[in-house]
Amino acid sequence: MANTMDPKIQKEPILQQVLKEIGDANQNADKVRNESILRNTTLIHQELENEDRKLIAYIARVSLPNSALSADDIAPFGSMLATLGKVKNLDLMIHSPGGNGVVAEKLVDMCRQHCSGIFRVIVPNMAKSAATLMALGADQIVMGYCFELGPIDPQKIINVGGVVQQISAQSFIEARNSLLREIQDGTKQGIDITGYLQQLASSSMDPAFIFECKKDVDFAKDFVEKHSPDRMLKHKYPKLSLKDRKDKASVIADDLTSTDQRFIHGRMIGPKECDSIGLNVLELEKNDPYWEKIFELYVRAEVFMMINSKPESAVGKLFMDGHTHLIAF
Repeated sequence: MANTMDPKIQKEPILQQVLKEIGDANQNADKVRNESILRNTTLIHQELENEDRKLIAYIARVSLPNSALSADDIAPFGSMLATLGKVKNLDLMIHSPGGNGVVAEKLVDMCRQHCSGIFRVIVPNMAKSAATLMALGADQIVMGYCFELGPIDPQKIINVGGVVQQISAQSFIEARNSLLREIQDGTKQGIDITGYLQQLASSSMDPAFIFECKKDVDFAKDFVEKHSPDRMLKHKYPKLSLKDRKDKASVIADDLTSTDQRFIHGRMIGPKECDSIGLNVLELEKNDPYWEKIFELYVRAEVFMMINSKPESAVGKLFMDGHTHLIAF
């Protein structure tokens, strides 16, 4: 009987041949497993999109240091949007701890450039800090029954006793103002102000550093005041004049940057509070069929990232559209 085996395979040592077969089998198994877990193309095309509305998704593992919004996100965002082309209405599903506010503004503008109609941000779990800014740049925010945005007070990373911490920029500003008041009052009363002067001389109270803190806070406020009057607030309050919408945007900006309102940066701002602040929120009940599909896609994305993480490199972000997906380590 004639030998029909591939002569290339015949020439390979049997160990290499078997290892190659195992590798191919594992690769095929991984592909089947990943497609089974994610199902993003099926879910997005059949359940979450229609002719007038398209969806892209940006899901981060919020507990990881490589999950923050950064300039590295611009290229994959651009790729997703280029695949869609110009669409009538665009949905961005985002789950993120936040990150670079300047990048957040750029990503919002990129989404706007690809959308001629309504731009919505869908929050399947949480969109914090700079991710909240992205939500504020939309025409409408779609949220589940107990999911959240967060304050937009900018954070500064400092080293305290060898421990890296994130402290609100507004807290540094208020701490310095408090010290200056204590020094002024102490001088008037003739009491020893040496301790206050020593605190004022620390690097975190340096005037240049405080000036940068003020600029960071001003940026967050300016983002809201720039993007929301003609977008979100126009849809929320169509009868209000532009001046009144600008005044309302200023109130919202002050509210969301104030450390006195919610005390800590990670404080939950749920859909009902978002609505009371004045944001244009569509709250979906937990048994809403559309919300169930949104949450399913989010959960599948989280599981996909965990399964594909390795001890030496954890998946930090997942970018998805109705055609493909991209992971970032």
